[in-house]
Amino acid sequence: MTVGQADWWRMHIPEGEDVLWSGRPDQGYFPPRYGWAYKALLLGLCAMWLTSPWMLETVRNFWKLTCVTALLAFTLWADRFVRAQRVYVVTSKNARQFNKNLKSKTLKIDCFLNFKPGRRAVVFDRHPFFRFDHLSDPDAALKALNQAREAST
Repeated sequence: MTVGQADWWRMHIPEGEDVLWSGRPDQGYFPPRYGWAYKALLLGLCAMWLTSPWMLETVRNFWKLTCVTALLAFTLWADRFVRAQRVYVVTSKNARQFNKNLKSKTLKIDCFLNFKPGRRAVVFDRHPFFRFDHLSDPDAALKALNQAREAST
């Protein structure tokens, strides 16, 4: 089965399950939910670097500032990398979270599965580590989840 680069996840869907909805998290540089905090921290670091010749008195303080800057850069890169590798899928039987390089997750859709809209997300009750985060349109995912739950009853 030949699968395109963008549809790599389709080969993991079992026979007999129809894809009702698929979506990806926001692909921007800053995650939408915490973007304001990252921007404020980045602005603060820029101010620290601009004032560092007058403020940092020892080499140790310089390395502390360098490490904090490198940690922020790595955090931003890692978050964007994980979001770029993730696809959310709602099939007729399951809600799935596919990750290209990390472990994928599956949640069975039945009449007992409760979910609700969150801030740019779909939150599944009683499943704290399974959610569809950073969605531009969570209503489409909710509609597909409701359709799959009604079909399962």
